[in-house]
Amino acid sequence: MDISLRIITRLPLEELWRDDGFATTARLRQLVASDIRDMLRVGQVQFVVADVAAKPWWVDSRNCFSFWKNEVKPHLAEDPKIILEAFPDEYCYFASQWSHKDGEPPIVVLEKHH
Repeated sequence: MDISLRIITRLPLEELWRDDGFATTARLRQLVASDIRDMLRVGQVQFVVADVAAKPWWVDSRNCFSFWKNEVKPHLAEDPKIILEAFPDEYCYFASQWSHKDGEPPIVVLEKHH
């Protein structure tokens, strides 16, 4: 299958990929807001939004701080029992850290629920 045509068919995500051939199935751990803040204190983070019926959206890591502040933080869910109406625009993310290539920023996958 042409990797550029692949889309996410279900969550939780079982494999993460990019058009350049990078792929991993190594989900390392679930994350909460304090975990992500700690990662951002060290440096850039590679956010990836995973939404059903779409390709993984790799957010430019140079924009990770503003993306965290404006998009992730207000929509981040930590309790598995969610009420979508409690989040802006009635969607939320569950975050997890995935393995990455050496020398690249840590990968934080945001699984979108709406």
